[in-house]
Amino acid sequence: MPTDHADVQSRYRESLTELGQQQRAAESIRLRMRFAVLLCLMGAYLLAKYAFNHTLPWWLALVPIGIAAGLVPFYLRLQTRLARILRLLVFHDRNLSRADGTQPQSGLTGDEFHTAVHLYDRDLNILGPNSLFGLLATVRTGVGQRGLARFLLDPASNAAVCARQQAVQELTLNTGLRENIALLGTSRFDQVTASSLDKWLDEEPPAFHPALRIALALTSTMLIALLFAGLLHYATWSFLFPNLLAVFALHTAVAAQARSRVVPILEGSRIANQMQMFSDGIALLQKESFTSSRLVALQQSTREPVNAIRAVRRAQASFVMVEQRTKEWFYVLSLLLAAGTHAAIAIANWKRTHAPAMKLWLAAWAEFEALNALAIYAFEHPENTYPEILSDDAPSTFEATALRHPLLVGCIPNDIALHSATRFYLISGSNMSGKSTLLRTIGTNTVLAFAGAPVRATSARISPARLCASLALTDSLAEAKSKFLAEVERLHAMLAVASPGNQAPAPPVLFLIDEIFSGTNSSDRLAAAEAVLRALMACNTAGALSTHDLALTAIASPALHGLNVHMASPDPEDPLAFDYLLKPGINTSSSALAILRLIGIST
Repeated sequence: MPTDHADVQSRYRESLTELGQQQRAAESIRLRMRFAVLLCLMGAYLLAKYAFNHTLPWWLALVPIGIAAGLVPFYLRLQTRLARILRLLVFHDRNLSRADGTQPQSGLTGDEFHTAVHLYDRDLNILGPNSLFGLLATVRTGVGQRGLARFLLDPASNAAVCARQQAVQELTLNTGLRENIALLGTSRFDQVTASSLDKWLDEEPPAFHPALRIALALTSTMLIALLFAGLLHYATWSFLFPNLLAVFALHTAVAAQARSRVVPILEGSRIANQMQMFSDGIALLQKESFTSSRLVALQQSTREPVNAIRAVRRAQASFVMVEQRTKEWFYVLSLLLAAGTHAAIAIANWKRTHAPAMKLWLAAWAEFEALNALAIYAFEHPENTYPEILSDDAPSTFEATALRHPLLVGCIPNDIALHSATRFYLISGSNMSGKSTLLRTIGTNTVLAFAGAPVRATSARISPARLCASLALTDSLAEAKSKFLAEVERLHAMLAVASPGNQAPAPPVLFLIDEIFSGTNSSDRLAAAEAVLRALMACNTAGALSTHDLALTAIASPALHGLNVHMASPDPEDPLAFDYLLKPGINTSSSALAILRLIGIST
């Protein structure tokens, strides 16, 4: 395991250096092979020329040609090896750019996984540009992207999180497996969204009567037999031609009868490469020897109810037929054999039999890719630590030392201790002091912890709570909704999660609220905020809320198990020189005069 960021970068640079040496060696061998083939062809030409002049036997010209032909398989294998090396060079170069901070984001945003209502996604920048998803999304497939998004967006139990942690720890040092996953597909650009696969699997396949394939097989056999009869002179073409036309008309009529059902299947064959990538990926998963319970379970799920590899490769054979039927070398024969229709029927039958299992296999692969992506993050952040995950019935807890935001470089660490004794922080301070960033730091590390990844802290204890946040709500003209109304709805949703009526027991909740009820006057704000806090404290909750309204600090009373903390500049002469450290007590500094100086107003 790497010891620090410098060690991670060093390992990636060593991989790039080694691959560069392999590339140069392979290119040197390729150059020599090309030269050898050229010499063979020149030798064949000279020998053929001498043989033409009757000075040498003609068969000698075949010797260099045979040698050149014998080099072709070696040359093709060398080309494949070079292509692999080039893809790995890109892979490790990208790894290095991520590890050294040059390009930390993957370029994937996960925007397609946004839901209309989610209690922390947009507040914590989980999905979207420059997001936590973008940092972690070192997945190979669209299905893997969905698996990672679900890890980051869905709640998880103690058992699920602990199983994920074990799986991530086992995968962290398996760099060879990560390279093989990166090499899946004919190109690193091969990609199909998870929704495209879902749509294809959910479409009801058309039914074909078994007699259709029998009829097509008979007409195809008759056509080929008549053609061979003519080519081998068993009958005259004048006799065969009318029979050929009649059989071909019958053949076309049978195929046309199914055309309306066949064409949509043939047009939907764009997922062929993804199916190949998926079957190769499942093969990688199955051949590994895992010890963690979750990885073993994922392996087993790809063998039930039948082995996914064999089933998917049968479908892949039909997709290959669909792709090849329009190629010049196969076009006429595909018409005679009705290859497209046979392949479409086979695909429809395959979907009818295996679509439900395919969804389960895709879910297993999605989870495996997500775990592998988290393992890459763990490998590249050896300073992070795996949090202790408390039992499901534990009081809502978030404790961490030297906590930092996963997306910020060089940020200031803070200690957080939210537990049964101190159930919420009320963070006071002026704008720009770091209050909102601290709330996001708590939330984003919680999401990392529940996904099974190490968090950016030196130690942490977290209960498997439901995370709720009200940090980035805005007005919506389209929905005729003000920011204040959006906040009221979000707080109502928080209370609904924390106290779900007749459901027992209520789940633990970790809440994060930035500038609560900022859209109303101070007295109303205090009354409403206190009422919301009392309702939250009546449930199994812990959390933090921020304000720059010092009147609200009265809420953090010992009776409610609250604690006043603040963020402010340590320099009384410069109230905007923030150190972003969390300090005990209520903020007493004023930044009004400094703000006026910022906008050019003298005082």
